[in-house]
Amino acid sequence: MIIQSKHVWLDEALRPAQIQIEQGKITAVYPYNKEAVDVDYGEFWILPGFIDIHTHGWNKADSNRPDLDLIRAWQKHMPDEGVTSFLVTTSTQSYADNMKALPVLKEAIESECDGAEIMGINIEGNYIDYVCRGAQDEHHIVKPNVDEMMEYQKASGNHILTVTCAVEHDENYEFTKKVSESGIRVSLGHSGATFDQCKAAVAAGATGITHCGNGMSKFHHRNPNIFTAACNLDELYTEVIGDGIHVHFETAHLIGMMKGKDKLILVTDSAEQKDDPEFEKYNTIGAFRLPDGTLFGSALYVNQGVNNLHRKARLPLTTVINSATINPARYLGFDDRKGTIEVGKDADLVVCTEHIELKQVYCKGNPQK
Repeated sequence: MIIQSKHVWLDEALRPAQIQIEQGKITAVYPYNKEAVDVDYGEFWILPGFIDIHTHGWNKADSNRPDLDLIRAWQKHMPDEGVTSFLVTTSTQSYADNMKALPVLKEAIESECDGAEIMGINIEGNYIDYVCRGAQDEHHIVKPNVDEMMEYQKASGNHILTVTCAVEHDENYEFTKKVSESGIRVSLGHSGATFDQCKAAVAAGATGITHCGNGMSKFHHRNPNIFTAACNLDELYTEVIGDGIHVHFETAHLIGMMKGKDKLILVTDSAEQKDDPEFEKYNTIGAFRLPDGTLFGSALYVNQGVNNLHRKARLPLTTVINSATINPARYLGFDDRKGTIEVGKDADLVVCTEHIELKQVYCKGNPQK
């Protein structure tokens, strides 16, 4: 199959081109109109498939209490957001509940399913700070524990790719060091760490920031902290929730301009209540809150977030598209097959308008809409 458009995202620019797809892979990229095409998308944009590395659930599908049928429905839904691959993300819960959930997530990852690919697992709890816990379960927060983390990794079938850690509680940064050496990315988050503590954690192997601006101590211009580290340390890939609620768009602009085109990662941090008819009547602002007003997840679609970061947060188009494609792929080590439109990579593609309204989505070459 060959598709073409006058606006294909190649080498960080929109260019006229054709894309040849065979057996789920991109096998050639031709000049526009060179070969006979199966579908001509004309003025629509063709972008790499979006990747969401931080999403907890959708419409009753919940990573903490996974049900295979609901996970399958979630996978089939994700192309409706332009998402072709994602990480299932757990939050703080008991050791027993984690050990119950992880084998189910392993089964979901390792079995075939239509829709978006689950690339792995993101562990957002339990190694977080009590004060900066946000909406996470206060009763099961524990100090960073390498042995426990390795038990989780074994239970997951080695599918845990990233874990959040409040590094101010990581004695001598041993958790950060050993977990990073095992191949799991350590992301700083739900933390009151100082700038110096974050810098030491980076030296020990930390590479990410969990939803910058949320679940962290407040920034002060004379007291640099984790927010300062997120913006200033080039080694850190930095998540931002692109709904304008979790982080004001002007703050998202600041974060994005500081991180540049290579280190910003758009995430949804979406909750299981998203698109659940029983909860949507309470979703009046595009996010969910506890009775005390604490945010506990978004209802954001990734394609909406891409448009928001460009149109409302005023970030350059390259920064925004990279934040949903190649940056998460590089962060996770999947950039050999995900994140850009190149020969040899998975044929994960988004066809959309300039406002990222979806026309078609391809997951490994299979049309989804």
